[in-house]
Amino acid sequence: MNPLFVVPLLVYTLAAALWPAQVDGRRRGASVLLVEVAIVIVALTIGTFLAPLAVPLPKGLFWGRIGLLATGYLYVCGRGMILIRAVLELPTLQMRRDEDRTAGAIEISRGRAIGALERALALTLVLLGEYTAIGWIIAAKSLARFRALEDREFAEYFLIGTLASLLLALGAGIGMRILMR
Repeated sequence: MNPLFVVPLLVYTLAAALWPAQVDGRRRGASVLLVEVAIVIVALTIGTFLAPLAVPLPKGLFWGRIGLLATGYLYVCGRGMILIRAVLELPTLQMRRDEDRTAGAIEISRGRAIGALERALALTLVLLGEYTAIGWIIAAKSLARFRALEDREFAEYFLIGTLASLLLALGAGIGMRILMR
């Protein structure tokens, strides 16, 4: 794989992960997701035009793959938090934020860390072709939150967030597998 193909997406991913734009009152849910899709498409298009400019690398060097893996993990784990929040804030879902549940800052930070680890694990499983093992992630999270799932609103919030998180990792992983062929 040509390393210049990944550069625009890597630059955007680094910027988005290091300086995440929080979803504010004006840009909610759907608009954040649509802008994100447009930016990723533009970055991949620019990468396609940059790729022919690369000097051929000697056999055995896989900088393109390494760059793609780094970009994928950084995007899914770092930028994923903003994207999952945007899904949960879609007006049609009318989900309450964690902050509205009187959750403390530590609980919110733990939840975000769990989400990032969940997406990293799911992405790894997809890249390894172990799609069936992804179900264990949902099972483990459900066991950990078993008592809290009795509250219907929390259960829906939990399931939507988990499934959106896994969908992001699954989509990124399948895309990365296609690009690494």
